Amino acid sequence: MTSAYNATWLYNLKVVKEVKRWYKHGLIDEAQFKAVSTAYVSPLYHSNVIIRILLFIATVLAISGLTGVLTLMMLETDEDAMAVGAIFYGLISFFVLEMLFIKKNNHYKSGVTEAILYHSILFLLGGFIFIVSDSIDLYLVVSFVVLTFCAIRYLDLVCTVLAIGAFVALLFYELYEMDGIFRQIIPFMFILVFTPVYFVAKKLKQRETLNLWHTNLLLVESISLLLIYFGGNYLVVRELSVAMMGLTIEDGQDIPFAFLFYALTVIIPISYLYFGIRNKDIVLIRISLLLLALSAFTFKYYFSFGHPEITLTIAGTVILSITLCVLNYLKVMRSGYTRDNLLSEKWGDANLEAFIISQTLGGNQINPAAGNEGGGGQFGGGGSTDSF
Repeated sequence: MTSAYNATWLYNLKVVKEVKRWYKHGLIDEAQFKAVSTAYVSPLYHSNVIIRILLFIATVLAISGLTGVLTLMMLETDEDAMAVGAIFYGLISFFVLEMLFIKKNNHYKSGVTEAILYHSILFLLGGFIFIVSDSIDLYLVVSFVVLTFCAIRYLDLVCTVLAIGAFVALLFYELYEMDGIFRQIIPFMFILVFTPVYFVAKKLKQRETLNLWHTNLLLVESISLLLIYFGGNYLVVRELSVAMMGLTIEDGQDIPFAFLFYALTVIIPISYLYFGIRNKDIVLIRISLLLLALSAFTFKYYFSFGHPEITLTIAGTVILSITLCVLNYLKVMRSGYTRDNLLSEKWGDANLEAFIISQTLGGNQINPAAGNEGGGGQFGGGGSTDSF
């Protein structure tokens, strides 16, 4: 499957955005920035965040009026006809999005595209749920397929998150319906399933041919790390066991495999931090720091010293100590990894205009159609590359 957007235009847009960042850092002058912008022309319409929000709201209001009129026309029909009509309307909306706004008017995440995309998904899946109302697992499968298609086709991050959510719901539902031992192993299955998902996403993210989906894969990678942790977190497992599985815990009792979940609550975030520093993986480092705080909250929730201020002080001291140790460890460059921002140092003595032009006119021209698919944009920062 390919993206709905022109790969070359996307590549040019990313280059101009990155060079604009260099310009704001004072690494190139205005003449160089204009020269690069001229060399990398992209007709894609991609406005700033504020304009995108306003266009999104305006588009939602506009299509809501159209939807209201069509709904009034379908009120006299039966439920099945309305469901089919909703699915058909959703498919037509997809066609309008792609042919009118993306292909003809070159919109790229302009606010209009997101509004129409989510509108289309809502009607498509909303109509489908009436058809398969007795089969939750089938609806989750269809939702996962549709959302995955939209995430890949339109490079949409919200659809990526929702697709993962549909997969999580499907996995949980199937194990829950099997009852017996399968309900008890749900946490372990999440760890076993999303561990390979994490490594696959991490590997795919490194392929140049998939650079268009780099952010989507980064999101899959991050969410997989969180789900692995939640599968082993004592608080999550205990509360879900009580709320959804009818487990009754009397005074002095605990959930099955309690000591294992205690251990995983501590081991998983520490392992993330260790391998993040060792492998120069900023995703692991950031996730680990968040999960260390959640682990502290977990133990505070069940084991209190009687004084919240003491617990918070201890937890804050531990996290601050870990942070200071990491900063001190990375004070000097270790295997090309440092705490400092090397953007200005890395390009301080370089003519960036000459560098970029040389990539296209000096025998190193990027051809998205030949395998880059719009390519790179991985620039600057400690430990990152300067390839396009």
